[in-house]
Amino acid sequence: MTWLLLSAVLAFALAVLAWRHRSVSRALRRRDSALQALAERVAADERRAAAAPARIADEKGQLASLLNELHQGVLVCNQDHQLVLYNQNALKSLGLAGEIGLGRPLFGLMAIEPLLSCLDMLRRGDQSGHLPFLSRTLDGNALLQGRVSLLRNEGYVVTFDDATAQITALARRDALLREVIEILRDGRPNTALDRAQRGYRSLLSGWWPMSDLLSSSLFELAVARLADTGLRVSIVGLPVWLHGDGHTLVLAIDALLRAVSAGTGAAEFDLSAKEAEGHCWIQLSWQGGKIEAYSLQNWLSVPVSPLLGGLSVCDIMMHHSAKDPVEEERDGRQWLKMPLMKAHRHSPEERGPGRPEFFDFNLLGQSRGDGISQRKLRDLTYVVFDCETTGLHPSEGDRMVSLAGVRIVGGRILTGESFNRIINPGRPIPADSTRFHGLTDGLVAGKPPIELVLPQFHAFAEGAVLVAHNAAFDLKFLRMFESRAGVRFDHPALDTMLLSTFIDGSPEDQSLDAICRRYGVANVERHSALGDSMATAAVFLHMIDRLEAKNIRTLGDALATLNMTLALHQRAQAL
Repeated sequence: MTWLLLSAVLAFALAVLAWRHRSVSRALRRRDSALQALAERVAADERRAAAAPARIADEKGQLASLLNELHQGVLVCNQDHQLVLYNQNALKSLGLAGEIGLGRPLFGLMAIEPLLSCLDMLRRGDQSGHLPFLSRTLDGNALLQGRVSLLRNEGYVVTFDDATAQITALARRDALLREVIEILRDGRPNTALDRAQRGYRSLLSGWWPMSDLLSSSLFELAVARLADTGLRVSIVGLPVWLHGDGHTLVLAIDALLRAVSAGTGAAEFDLSAKEAEGHCWIQLSWQGGKIEAYSLQNWLSVPVSPLLGGLSVCDIMMHHSAKDPVEEERDGRQWLKMPLMKAHRHSPEERGPGRPEFFDFNLLGQSRGDGISQRKLRDLTYVVFDCETTGLHPSEGDRMVSLAGVRIVGGRILTGESFNRIINPGRPIPADSTRFHGLTDGLVAGKPPIELVLPQFHAFAEGAVLVAHNAAFDLKFLRMFESRAGVRFDHPALDTMLLSTFIDGSPEDQSLDAICRRYGVANVERHSALGDSMATAAVFLHMIDRLEAKNIRTLGDALATLNMTLALHQRAQAL
């Protein structure tokens, strides 16, 4: 019995040992298989690593060959303007040998100001793709014509040619043509000569490196150059799209302002742009200092920069238009208007569905603006504002993604005094909303929340009357976070939608687009809070004229009219 029990235990032990042996063998086989696969991957990686230098060297050789086959000079720079790539034609055009090298700064190779101007415009988002420029070598012996484009890693690429011979020849022919026309005309009108002059100007403008530009960007860059001169230049009115060479126009505006100030003693100017007669006009106006014919000729003859080989303000304007400048006196102010070409690409686009109407007596049924209710509408300071949002339903969690505003002072839209912030809404932005305003989760990442932006906007709007289109919608989004931001928006507010209902007799379409069409206002940045703010500001200035014609002259009158119109509208909707 004992022997049988021992035999059974021994058999069981042998079975366990056999099972364990099989398990260990399987584990060892799996381990060996994994080790073999790992060894094969390591070997493959080693083979790829061994081949990588050869492949990389081959790719570098192909790239170098390709770059050197190009007829243009090519420079690639990082965001600190240091070279990371160049070709032999860049050396040839720049007239350099050992002075160029990777990691060296671009400003040691050419005049970088035109490039900085283009980069600034590209980063503002006014343009896409690339911008043309004119620059010069540091020794001043060569003029360079090229293009600059942004790279996704925040660097940029520059391509260029030596354009010295072409520009010099054009400048000489330009001067010769002007001299011949002056001799032949002898003070008498001559249709054939006028036609020849316009044709030659068109030829010049067709060659000059140009692109579509937003006037406000040009003006901001020009005014920045005047920061140390003591001149006070207000950018007013709506921006317009035009076609031209941004850098040379900035230089021309800068030189012209300095010349006019020196000639008239004026220190305060308004700078604006306007579309009229098939052109875009740069408008410069000031108080006093009447324009004389010889003064205007002197101002236009001022050279703008050594960079451009002695070209004057007049030369640059001739490259941009076949039409002569216009001077006039109006409303006690002097006006000098310079014609440019209209933009080629930018045209109004159809906008998406409008916002729902918000009517809330708690938002618009406010006080009559105690203390300022009896002031005339055109004497008040306004902040016209607009916001873009994640959606149309604030009570369901939609939030602001951008907030913008522009000031109206003395009946002028002060384009240079604007507020524009992108806001992190703290929630995803639906694709349907992005389709209209262009703001994505990636663009708002890292931007400040509404609690930080609201106090900034409150300070910007201090002492002003708020104006918006469908104002209750925007005010609802503002006031949702007042307590968390520690501010209170108790400003008097006017609504251009309700005012239009009163002025225009309740037309069926009260969208901002429809009112802009009725009033002849162009909205050039339709899908942005700032663009809509500027368009609403222009509409509102037209409305002031129409309100005064109906004997609505003070803020109190306007608020009473607005509240009456609101009550009538609500009653009509209830029927």
